[in-house]
Amino acid sequence: MTGWEGLNAAVAEARTLVCAQAPDAATAAEGEAYVARVLAAGLGGAVLGHQFRSHGLARALPVYGGPNPDYLMFHAPVDPAGRYRLEGRLNGSERVGVGLYTVGPNGAPLIAGYAAFEPGDCGADGGFGLEIAADAGPGGLALTPETRIQLIRVLHRDDSPPASLSLTGGPPARGLALMGGGADAALQFVARSLGNAVREYLKWTAAARALANRLDVAPPELTETVQGDADTRYFLGGFDLAEDEWLEVTMPEDIGGYWSLHAYNYWYEHLQTPGAHDRNARRDADGRIRIAVGPSTPDDALNRIDTLGRRRGAFVCRIIGPGGCPSAQLRKRD
Repeated sequence: MTGWEGLNAAVAEARTLVCAQAPDAATAAEGEAYVARVLAAGLGGAVLGHQFRSHGLARALPVYGGPNPDYLMFHAPVDPAGRYRLEGRLNGSERVGVGLYTVGPNGAPLIAGYAAFEPGDCGADGGFGLEIAADAGPGGLALTPETRIQLIRVLHRDDSPPASLSLTGGPPARGLALMGGGADAALQFVARSLGNAVREYLKWTAAARALANRLDVAPPELTETVQGDADTRYFLGGFDLAEDEWLEVTMPEDIGGYWSLHAYNYWYEHLQTPGAHDRNARRDADGRIRIAVGPSTPDDALNRIDTLGRRRGAFVCRIIGPGGCPSAQLRKRD
């Protein structure tokens, strides 16, 4: 089977899998767009990687499984026998998380090493450096024989210049490079990655469906295969609202540090609508943080997430620091 034939077969299979999970025609139509976006992201990396690369790193497209819109993401392949150095400056960013990953059986990255840089970890000018090698000393990240990928997540939530990053030690840019060395291999890679991504994240869709109108600790069988940051706790949930309903999410009383609550469509694609987080949320008179979620929320809600007409969808809540599980309660309009 040629690369094109394999890719066409993978697209057909993904469309069938997604269609089978869609509860209505509108959600099925969004599922078609979801498959197309996952395909486009895969093709971009496999045949247009040179367009995304700068200073040794490539910009990651946030299309898979509930991406965090508060993050700018970068990646680079790593050779376990290689020696690398990451240099950076925080600039206006709040945090830079650097992870090393192996590749799981479903193609998802599995965390193998992690370091984070916040203002207190950097020099007076916000600068930092990190050695990455099998024999990296104290303060570095050690490569294991199975390490294949470096992922960097930059927490950045304003219009200031984001963190500047440069990775040295990798192979030089090769012009119009194709993943696998040729078009056929590149298309085969896209076919595999498309199938793996859709099958994996349909599990997340099912988890959100099972957690309708509530949030809970993300099931271990999911987080074990897609754990992003080592120090982040993940809570998943979903919303399934009648026409006159909205959902009130209450954050834990001891919440502190970075936290965010973002809404996604049924396929865990971010809605491109503002979420609630530690920088923008307002407290009620009793000191609690409550967030109204839905296509039509009360005018007097201090915090709200507009689901842009959607009454079905998913949540991801992320917490770095103290804080238990958020709670959710259905509310009806009078």
